[in-house]
Amino acid sequence: MLAELSAAWAATNTTAKAIAGLLKTVQSAETKAAIADVQNSLLDLQSKLFAAQAQYEALAEVKRQLEQKIVDYEKWDADAARYELTEVASGIFVYALKANDQKGEPMHWLCPNCFNQHQKSILGKPGVDYLNYKCNNCSFNITPTPFSHPVIESIPRPNWVDI
Repeated sequence: MLAELSAAWAATNTTAKAIAGLLKTVQSAETKAAIADVQNSLLDLQSKLFAAQAQYEALAEVKRQLEQKIVDYEKWDADAARYELTEVASGIFVYALKANDQKGEPMHWLCPNCFNQHQKSILGKPGVDYLNYKCNNCSFNITPTPFSHPVIESIPRPNWVDI
């Protein structure tokens, strides 16, 4: 469509210049008035073509942005599928990396708040001696304490977890 608009623009410019040249050679007042009307119509057409071209460029940019969002969502979905919501202590949930989806990464937990906003934020200890885990992105904080749950031993945990 951009090529068609550019071609129409060029044709309009050429026609306007030809009419301007013709206007100089014509002697009749009626002919001059008719040619001037045609010239005004061509100028109006030029401005409409320019507006259409600007609108086309704006729509093309919106299209590009939407296509990028689709790519980003598809990428997030593929990455998010590598994690599962896991209860690490009574009532405390995190997203844990699935053991079969490590792809060279160490076992880790992700903040559930950030994960639901399509962000990966690894929960880590604020210091070596600390028992709690904190998200550096949103300040989500958990202090998992051991609880007696038959499934607790099957939950994949990072090797640095001390619970």
